[in-house]
Amino acid sequence: MAGTLSVQKIQGLATSATPTTVEIASGHVLNAPGHVIQTVSSTLTSTATGTGTSIVDTGLTATITPSSTSSKIYVNGYISIGTQAYSVYCWLVRGSTQILKGDAASNRPTVTITTSGEGGLTQDIYAMHPLPFSYLDSPNTTSATTYKIQIRQYGTQAWYVNRTHSDRDNADYEARGTSVITLQEIAQ
Repeated sequence: MAGTLSVQKIQGLATSATPTTVEIASGHVLNAPGHVIQTVSSTLTSTATGTGTSIVDTGLTATITPSSTSSKIYVNGYISIGTQAYSVYCWLVRGSTQILKGDAASNRPTVTITTSGEGGLTQDIYAMHPLPFSYLDSPNTTSATTYKIQIRQYGTQAWYVNRTHSDRDNADYEARGTSVITLQEIAQ
């Protein structure tokens, strides 16, 4: 029977082994709007490389299974990008759908995040930029849902994840980086 229970305080049973813990029975969910139901995080430490204007997966991906169709998924993280020349474009994708990008404007690319070169090829090849992203999504599903970052170069040159273009083997520079994506289910 459904109903409303109004109380000022809930606490664990004094006779239980852990009287400060209130347990929710298996198979049940406590729905408190705004609270985090679950968190999934994935860290990419390996490198990836590609060239050209084809949009491809970077390898930065995480999957979450929402407990309710009304839940929102807070997606946040960063991806470390190196480039051989000028701009690299990245998209936040749910499944196979780009879910966060700028408004269409004539022939301009519409992206989630981008990095541009530092003004000259000499410096671009030594740089690695951490590109942050953050989005509150409404997937409207209780099925396993995968979020990922896709990438392409603005032209025919190369892009890199977690490394620079030059990638010289030296203890003082040409670092290797990390990239992270975190998913949090938020109750509504």
